[in-house]
This record gives sequence, C-alpha cells and structure tokens, in this order.
Amino acid sequence: MKKERKWLRRLFRRSEEKFTNVDLDDANIFKKIFCAIASNIKTILVLMCIFVAVCTVVMYIGSLDRRTLVLSLNYQEASKGQNPNLTRYNIYELESDEVMERAIAYAGLQDVLTPAELADHIDIAENNSGKVIDPLDENTYYISTSYTITYRRNREIKNISTEDMMELICKAYNDVFHQNYVGTNSVLKYDLGDIDNMEYIEIARTFTNKSNQMLRYIDKRINENATYRSDLTGQSFQTIRRMIQNVQSYSIKKYYAFALESGLSRNRDHYIRTLNYHNDMLDIKYQKFMIDYNVRKQTVQNYDSAMIGTVMVPSVNERQEYYMSRTNIGTDYLTRDADFSLTQGSAIERDIIENNDIIAKVSASTVGESEYQKAEELIDNVDAELKNVANIADTTDKDYIKHTTKDYLTFTEYNNSDGRLFILRSVIGLTVLFFVLLCFLYYMVDGYIRRKED
Repeated sequence: MKKERKWLRRLFRRSEEKFTNVDLDDANIFKKIFCAIASNIKTILVLMCIFVAVCTVVMYIGSLDRRTLVLSLNYQEASKGQNPNLTRYNIYELESDEVMERAIAYAGLQDVLTPAELADHIDIAENNSGKVIDPLDENTYYISTSYTITYRRNREIKNISTEDMMELICKAYNDVFHQNYVGTNSVLKYDLGDIDNMEYIEIARTFTNKSNQMLRYIDKRINENATYRSDLTGQSFQTIRRMIQNVQSYSIKKYYAFALESGLSRNRDHYIRTLNYHNDMLDIKYQKFMIDYNVRKQTVQNYDSAMIGTVMVPSVNERQEYYMSRTNIGTDYLTRDADFSLTQGSAIERDIIENNDIIAKVSASTVGESEYQKAEELIDNVDAELKNVANIADTTDKDYIKHTTKDYLTFTEYNNSDGRLFILRSVIGLTVLFFVLLCFLYYMVDGYIRRKED
C-alpha cells in the first residue's frame, strides 16, 4: 500500500493539498474536477505534450504508406453525371474487378493478391467542386467532377512502392475508361458474318459495302486530323485509306470479275428467279422516276421564254439597307427536280443492266469444282485482307481517340498543405479527447485516494 501511494504521489497531487480552504466533500462534481485538474496541471501538460508528439509521429509514419491523388473529369458530359458516351458515370468503377485485375497485371502481381484485396486498400471521396443542376429546385443536388483517391499500401506487396502502385491503378482505370466509354465505333470492328447461303456475287457486294463503310469513317478522321500517325501501328489515316482502296481496286474486283465471268451460283434457278424479281421491282421505280423527269421537263419547255429569267426582289441586308436580291422562280425548282429524277432513273437502269448480265452469265455457266474452290480461296483472301486492315484501322483510331481525349481524366498530386491540415486537425481532435479522458481519470483517482485515506 505504501509503495502504491508513493507511486501515485509522483504523478498525482491531491486537491486538498492546494485548496486547503475548500470543503470538497460538499462541492459539486464540476468543482471537484476543476480542483483535481488545477492541482495537477503541470503533470497534465507534460502528458499532453507527450501524447501530441506520439500522435504526430504515428500519423506521419502512417502517411508514408499511403498515396493520395485528385481525379478530375474534364469533358462536357461530366457536369451531367455522364460518361462521354452519355451513359451514367460511376466513380466506384475504379474499384471494379476489371480495373483491379488490369492494375494487378500491370504490376505482375497475379499470384500475390486478388482484385478484392487491392480494392480494400483504396478510398474514394468526392470533392466540393460539383455543378448545381437546378438552383431553384428545393431538391437541388451537386454532381461532383473531382474526386480524391487514396491508396493504402498492401503489406503483401514487397517490391513495388506505394507511389508506383498508385500510378498503375490510375493507368488501369484510365485505359478501361477509354476502352468502355470513349469513341467506341462498330464500323471498324469488321466481321463478314455468315455467308454459307449467300450467292458469290452478293458476297462481293458485301465486301464492297463493308469496305465503303470503313472508308467513310476514315475520311471523317482525315478531315479532323490529316497528319496524325499512331505510335502503336505506325500508320496514318491517309495510309489506311489507301490500304482499303487497294483491297477494293484489286482483291475485291478480282474476286467479283472471276465470280461474274464464271457464272458461279449456289442455287442457279433460285438465284435467277430472284434477280428477275429484283429487275421487275427496279423497272417499276425506273418508270416512276422517268415519268417524273418527263413531266417536269415538258413543264419547263412549256413556259413562256419571257418568264424564264432572273427575278429580283427588294430585300434588307444586315445594316438595314435595301437592295435587289435574286430569287428562284418556278422553273428553277422544276429543273432541279427533273435532274434528280433523271439521276435516280439512270442509276436504277445501270442496276438492271448489271442484273441482266449476271443472269446471262449464270444461265450459261458450265463451271466445275475447281472454279468453286478457287472462288472460296479468293473469298478467304479478301476476308483476311479486310480483317487485317480493319484491325489496323481500329487500333489506330483508338490510339487517336486516346491522344485527343488524354485530358478527359487527369490525376494530380494531392495538395500537401491539405494533407498537413488533415494531420493537424486529427491531432487536435485526439488531443481534446485525451484531455477529457485525463480530466475524468484525475477526478476518479482523486476520489479513490480520498476514500482510501478515509
């Protein structure tokens, strides 16, 4: 008992020793606590200083095992809570298995940890940089376009630093984001499809249609950036266009000419009946366009020559000044409609002539098995060439999209002053809590000693 009292007196001074004129037995609890704290203020301050120092060191060491970055969304649709392809944006896809698996693959840690284990060490918080959707609405809400991403080091990872692992996670998310939501286009994802029941001439037309679709898309890219060259494929959009045109002008035309001259068909009678039916339908359209053409042509010819000319009408320009402006008259519109009908009719007539040529060649065909084998080889060759060009075009296009949208997602260093402020706030909060606990502890010890002595 004497040893225990001696040890307590080193850390504790009884209230009666300092407040000799105060009757603590009749005092309330707050007065007792005040007297206990005031009697041991020096010891409490020493303990508080030790506690602050320990907390600061512990939190600083803990911060060394974490990396914090700020993710910013820098595209127009982000202010509406959407991805670039107008689907709903979800920041927590950063912790998805798809992203985690890719980050683990980048780090070469497939046998070390699982996607779930890596995701458990990632914290995501929204920043206060959202956009008000409807300020007049009572239920108005904010859509954040900035997030704080924190990675806490996995103890299973030995040979990769926290900074490097965070960089790999950001790279994986950026790659998945661009792959799933930015610039996905099915035109360059070439697939010939099922052609087992398709006639040989129709297969050639399918090749032409698919290659024309790719050409139109590539032409748009050339109009956007004619000088871009992909680092992945080493090709520009202009070289890709020439590659497609080469396949069209050589391989596809070679196959089409062979199939036409040989009169190849899978089902001769059915194919001929189908072509005749198409010609009947085309002839109806041809007659309609030619009637429209002749009616408008005759109407223009029936106009009085004195009425055909330039018509000037009074108009007002941007400076509110009057001038005489030329306007179209009835014959202008009739002539334009007549040209359109003649153009359409001529195109249909060419299709009819082509179909008649095919019917004649198929009807007179006496090809053998060798011609059909050669046709299949030509089909495989054209399909392989288009597939190869489509893969190059798709890879180049994705690289171009990633190049032009590289700022859609930006990862910047978290402000160190904010981190220090967070540590300061945490230390202050813990210090206040520790002071309250000390006050309660000294009050309890003061009463304990008083009861023992009594």
